[in-house]
Amino acid sequence: MYDFNNSQPNLSTSQVDWTEFHNDYTSRLNMENLINRLEKVTTNLKNAKILHDFDNFQAALVDYAYTNFMAGTGASGFETKQNQLKQFFSKTVAKNTPPNE
Repeated sequence: MYDFNNSQPNLSTSQVDWTEFHNDYTSRLNMENLINRLEKVTTNLKNAKILHDFDNFQAALVDYAYTNFMAGTGASGFETKQNQLKQFFSKTVAKNTPPNE
């Protein structure tokens, strides 16, 4: 409608307020542009969060390995820490079961 009204206004009905139509259309385009920009910001923030999550996970693995080493030496407090953390660092691998045919 927008393109037809712009290119051939003589074919448009007079029952529509075309000024209002064009204002609404322009407003809609502005909102769509803002939504797209906000979605890009959201995507960039999520990607940055994933990088931080990865860094924290790697640091947690290092600390857990250190905790296991220190618990093995009998150092005070490390066995308790190891027992509390081992639930998060399971060494079992989930088995993939074939789907029923």
